[in-house]
Amino acid sequence: MRLVVKFGGTSIKTVGRVRAAARNVARMCAAGNQVLVVVSAMGDATNRLMRRGREAWAEAPFDQNYLRLLATGESQSAAVMAMALCGEGQQAGAIGFDHPRWPVVAAPGQTANQRMSAGKVNDVVDVRLDEAESYARFSSVVEPMLAAGMVPVFPGFFIREAEAGLVTLGRGGSDVAAFLVGRFARADEVVIVTDVKGVLSADPRVVKDARVLPDMSAEVLSAVAHRGAQVLHPNALRYKPDSVAARVVHFRDLRRAAFGTRITGAAKTRLTLHPEPLTQVLLFRPGLASRTGVLGQIGSWLSEREIPIHATTSSDTVVGLYVESGRVSGALTDLHAAFTGPGRAFDELLSVGPVAELTLSNPAFVEVPGVISAVADTLGRGGLVIVEMVTTHADVVVYCRWSDRERAEALLRERLGLGGNGPRGTANGGRGTEA
Repeated sequence: MRLVVKFGGTSIKTVGRVRAAARNVARMCAAGNQVLVVVSAMGDATNRLMRRGREAWAEAPFDQNYLRLLATGESQSAAVMAMALCGEGQQAGAIGFDHPRWPVVAAPGQTANQRMSAGKVNDVVDVRLDEAESYARFSSVVEPMLAAGMVPVFPGFFIREAEAGLVTLGRGGSDVAAFLVGRFARADEVVIVTDVKGVLSADPRVVKDARVLPDMSAEVLSAVAHRGAQVLHPNALRYKPDSVAARVVHFRDLRRAAFGTRITGAAKTRLTLHPEPLTQVLLFRPGLASRTGVLGQIGSWLSEREIPIHATTSSDTVVGLYVESGRVSGALTDLHAAFTGPGRAFDELLSVGPVAELTLSNPAFVEVPGVISAVADTLGRGGLVIVEMVTTHADVVVYCRWSDRERAEALLRERLGLGGNGPRGTANGGRGTEA
């Protein structure tokens, strides 16, 4: 197997831990694996370097001088790890940021106006890649090392423009670097070695009996990370192909394959068109926001008739429900009788349909500005009417006329670079497209 093993700062905080990490990597190589290593700065080195820079110039921008200072933390870790591996009898070589063909290449124009958090948090930084050049450099620089039985050791945290300076991946960005290395090296698995046992079922500071999950989907983990969980950088899984396995494991459990959390699938943008037409049911009455139990009553009524609700919207004057047209059409008269009129919960009932439901999903949406405006602008420029848009965490759901569904799907796919018609047979039975 070809493995990428990323060691976090705590995992290599001391020379003793570096040597233990090197022994584990040497054992992996002895078992017949090709291993690439990505390292963070040792312990609290980045914070110390950042303080030193601020002592030199309190208002210093994150220019190339400052970034080169911070990069010395990862560069030192890479050199120490390569030396420790050689001490274990395993050939290794650190690939420094000063390598003339540094292999993880950023697209041009990103060295200026970079940002970074002062604290040890996961920065969500949008970085554009030169994928063709990166693959070419991995082929010319990294593949010969692997073929010779060597372990390439990469400093994390930064990548580089081909002919310019450093581009930061943000605090916590060594996780991102690991998946980038895994992507361009066409690895079989990326192993994130950290100081926690794996992904927990809840925050242990809040829930006492939180437990390690043996498996978790990349989509869910990315969503959790975007909401503040620190176990993995939220941007990292954007670069995980389906074909690359992944695992989060404690540094003391690295030798035991059954430990930690296995990450399955990929965190991609998905576009799904529900295959059946829906009806929008609108129930009107002023002052709804101050009333309790209204949605519960409607939900119970529909549940008794086995009519699922696709989505609900509400304001102070209207409650909206989206239900499958074929299942609600015969029930509208009864719904009107139960909930509308004098002494009832609502004054008026309207139905609109048929409408189509298109769902865009990506955990990164919660951090990316302009997603909703891009969707609305795309459909508006295409001359399509949006019946309604609903957002929930990382999902953007668009309702349009049923007759416009294929045109809407094609326009959104083109705007978001999703390509193709996508795989069939998604979870809700509709058509899905991923990228």
